[in-house]
Amino acid sequence: MNTGSDWYNGITQKIEGLKNTLDQKDYKRFRLDSLSSVARRVGQFSPECTQCMLFREDVDRLIKNAGDLAQMGDKELRKAHLGDVNKTLNKMVFHLRREHKLVTEGYYMALGTALGMAVGLAIGGVAFDNQGIGMAIGIGGGVAIGAALDAKAKKEDRILYTRATSRFSRTAWALLIAGLVVMLVVLAFIFFTRRNQLGL
Repeated sequence: MNTGSDWYNGITQKIEGLKNTLDQKDYKRFRLDSLSSVARRVGQFSPECTQCMLFREDVDRLIKNAGDLAQMGDKELRKAHLGDVNKTLNKMVFHLRREHKLVTEGYYMALGTALGMAVGLAIGGVAFDNQGIGMAIGIGGGVAIGAALDAKAKKEDRILYTRATSRFSRTAWALLIAGLVVMLVVLAFIFFTRRNQLGL
């Protein structure tokens, strides 16, 4: 008998019950879909991992509190619970990524795009004397490698949760924004360099 699976099945039933009790706004606000996805992994690793076993208590507490809050209208308690949910989920996700090598869907794609852009800029400036070409090649290569790594992670069942149940990870957002900023700076540089060369 797999106690992790039995525990997770019980969590799933409780979350399904909350789906019927909470309004849709609270259900999303309390991040119960994300909690369910993370709980599945906590249950999977808890037979061998002491920290995951401890996380089971956190998941039980969060679900119980969400059920209690369904009966109350206290905004301060709801705000405190939401803070607790976010903090606990972040702690569990960090552990699952670091210790069990799980990733969120699209993680490698975002990472590959940002790294490809940086490498492409460097190579483009040296090899082609045109950073725009280098950036395009770098982004293309980064996306291809990232997509392959994402597919490999999915095949190995290392996806923590999908975009449908998660907020895009902070790391992925940071990488995406950094990449866009670098791309805009490079495009502005290329534009003004060409403009100066043409004497405009």
